[in-house]
Amino acid sequence: MNENMRSCELPIPYPPLKTDGKNLYYAMLLTNDLAGAVSEMSAVTAYSFQHFVTYNQKISETIKCISLIEIRHLGIIGKLISNYGGNPRLAVQAGCKSTFWNAQYISYETNPKCYLKENIVNEKAAIASYNNRISQITDRAVQELLKRIILDEENHISLFSDLLEEFY
Repeated sequence: MNENMRSCELPIPYPPLKTDGKNLYYAMLLTNDLAGAVSEMSAVTAYSFQHFVTYNQKISETIKCISLIEIRHLGIIGKLISNYGGNPRLAVQAGCKSTFWNAQYISYETNPKCYLKENIVNEKAAIASYNNRISQITDRAVQELLKRIILDEENHISLFSDLLEEFY
């Protein structure tokens, strides 16, 4: 990443990845953040695609950097689901029904101005989802971990906004 640009990685450590024990309800809730339409899997896939098709080096490298943070989030959420006793497959669990993640969840927009705006909307939706999870999950360690992920998502909004301002 260009040294003039703020890093996509915040210099703030993540809290320990732990849970209070098994809780299949909490695991089920987190499947939305792992593999729903607005999820870590969707962000990783969309940002990887955008990196592949973007010719502007600064935009491409920023998106690549952000996608690596989203991969970290994917791993964290998957491990939380597993720790709670759930199955971290790429599917949203609702009761006994599973809906598997689908590549149609993402936009294949190739215009950077358009997809940067979409990314901001999706990051805001992810923040709203994590805030919702924080209110649903009473496990303090997980709440702190989700709050830390929110800080990354807020930083991503700022980075995408900076790119829009600089190039469009």
